[in-house]
Amino acid sequence: MKATILGTGSWGSAFARHLAHKWDDVAMWGVEESQVASINAIGMNPDFIGDHRLPPNVGATLDLKVALVGTEAVFAVVPSQSVRGVMAQVAASDALPRDIPVVCLAKGLELGTLKRPSEMVREELRQVGRTNPVAVLLGPSHAEEVAAEMPTAVVLAGDPGFNWEEWQRLISGPYFRVYTNDDMLGAEISSAFKNVIAVAVGLCDGLGMGDNTRGTLMTRGMAELARITTALGGRQETCFGLAGIGDMITTCISRHSRNRNFGEAVALGREDPAAILRSSRQVVEGFYMAQAALKLGQKFGIELPIVKAVHEVLFEAKPPLKAIRELMSRLPRSEAETERDLTGRSPA
Repeated sequence: MKATILGTGSWGSAFARHLAHKWDDVAMWGVEESQVASINAIGMNPDFIGDHRLPPNVGATLDLKVALVGTEAVFAVVPSQSVRGVMAQVAASDALPRDIPVVCLAKGLELGTLKRPSEMVREELRQVGRTNPVAVLLGPSHAEEVAAEMPTAVVLAGDPGFNWEEWQRLISGPYFRVYTNDDMLGAEISSAFKNVIAVAVGLCDGLGMGDNTRGTLMTRGMAELARITTALGGRQETCFGLAGIGDMITTCISRHSRNRNFGEAVALGREDPAAILRSSRQVVEGFYMAQAALKLGQKFGIELPIVKAVHEVLFEAKPPLKAIRELMSRLPRSEAETERDLTGRSPA
């Protein structure tokens, strides 16, 4: 079997390493010549997964057609803001086999349209008359740990009417457990939203705050996540699964978390957020999701105080300490109101 991975970054490389233990051929497509050359010459991508070696059945190419010919599944492992552009190229290629699944691993929303990755993938495929089944693969999955073959579990959620249980088996491995979930919307919103909360935790870490603060932000962040997910039509229980609370905890506490680390750097104040973002080798999805989530909240009349605070720090130059103090000074409420928030109504 041949798998095609779109992207040669950290997650794409780690996922390729995992799949190669089970699949015959794993073709990575990238746009960075140095990364493609390194993967092919020495079987490594040191810029992203250090000294972890890629198996010999992993190869990389700059030629999309070469990557797609004969493939039995496509895995899009690119930043959320790049999904549409990449998928437009894939959909237009005559090398893409019909009816094979296209699985997206991106975590975020398109800023201009507020579309989820699966929606972007599906739109670009349908634009040229393709009907390939679409799915997402999401959950607490730092690339560094997947590359090191540390136990990881994720969720596969896809279009109805397709045998995703078979693909669950094909993607799973001894260190990489895949669950299925038919709530694709809930999984995507959960995995995207948690990045904003991770930025908030990083801001507080940079201010020298402690575990009490982290626990507060993650718990109240889950309340905000549940509000927005259920308002959009997702299920509450998905928020408390791997793509929701599982991914949120991991992203908020891990030293590998680019979103938490970004928030911490912003709070330390050595550079403004845009400058920190430019210097990062990896995409900080929480930066974009803070904008998208705030727009969604405004569109549906849902109060998202943590999202609003993060947005004010990143885009309105509000000092992080002032933003935290204002969060703590909001009108007192009963925690029981959180349950009513899950209906999607804006709390009083």
